Amino acid sequence: MDYQVTKADRAPVPAGYHTEPRYLGYRDADYARPYAHYFKERLIPVQPHIKEALTSGPVSGAYGSRISTVADEMSKPGYLHMETGYTINDDGHLVIAIFTDMPGVTAEMWDWWMWWHAVEAARYKLWHPEAHLLAMYTEDRSQTKGLTDRQRWQGNSCHIDEYIGETRSFLRAGFQDPAKIGFDLRPGETVITARGGLSTAPLGVAWMIHHVRPTSNGCEMRSRFIANDLRMLALPMHSMTSTTGKFLTLPGVRQLAESIVRNVKPPHKLHEICPSMLFHCGAEMNHLASFLPQLYAEFADPNR
Repeated sequence: MDYQVTKADRAPVPAGYHTEPRYLGYRDADYARPYAHYFKERLIPVQPHIKEALTSGPVSGAYGSRISTVADEMSKPGYLHMETGYTINDDGHLVIAIFTDMPGVTAEMWDWWMWWHAVEAARYKLWHPEAHLLAMYTEDRSQTKGLTDRQRWQGNSCHIDEYIGETRSFLRAGFQDPAKIGFDLRPGETVITARGGLSTAPLGVAWMIHHVRPTSNGCEMRSRFIANDLRMLALPMHSMTSTTGKFLTLPGVRQLAESIVRNVKPPHKLHEICPSMLFHCGAEMNHLASFLPQLYAEFADPNR
């Protein structure tokens, strides 16, 4: 898979990103939102296989998806050996897989949610009330007429502030059209693909895939994170949220940094990163799926 920097990646950091207050949970103003009745202060329990994978520990590296083949493998019917678990694959990348059963949910709901949740921080917090702080797209397409739900988020770039485990993370996700990286979508499916990186530096660090396909009672989500694939991205200074990040966008500096990240292997941190990511994703996807059908029925505009 190859990621091409987009117009949205190059856009300035949204002004609201610098002024929006950061805090966990809801405050009085949040409870006044029309969708606040869907907010729960505590996550619902994760699905049993998530707990089993965390207890079992890492599996053989041979079962870890590789960047070069993951789209083709996941496009095929059936399941792979590791649908929930984590490992280091044969390329030396960290791989986290999470399976989530979602009764009553459809791919259409996910395409809507992927843009709707980032319009207000209080919406993003519905997804994971114990970890989410803020999500904000660089291009706000929420009010643009004539766009499909997918067109509102595909090709867009999102700044994400959240906790993963005990660590507060400042992330950036560049969302792609899955067909461009080899996915063959069938009716009733959607694939959410992104190049994950940092909002504080022009650095890509991971690939994210959420494959949603229909089942007899709703849908299932097959998630993959492939991390420690470091690349410097050709981004402008105004797209960075930190002074260090702005410095790293200078052409000569970026070229030097690129030569370093291509030749220095980052520490694996298998037991530090992977269990936290596995639990975080398993928890947020299961939590959202428990009320997404009702939220969608109430707030999705049929004329959007």
